[in-house]
Amino acid sequence: METGQEKTIQWFPGHMARTRRKLKECLPLVDAVVEIIDARIPVSSRNPELDSLTEEKPRIVVLNKADMA
Repeated sequence: METGQEKTIQWFPGHMARTRRKLKECLPLVDAVVEIIDARIPVSSRNPELDSLTEEKPRIVVLNKADMA
């Protein structure tokens, strides 16, 4: 680390920011949102930002890997 300066750690990957921008851009064109989550870890596999991003669009939640749960 340089003296007197701290490095900022960027934890939000670029592909996630790009996807969020694209979702906001395309959302007016869709009627409903399909959210696919891992049935083995249903709470932690959800994106906490999805509620605010999808506004009030109807949502279908699909559990993936249910045979492994």
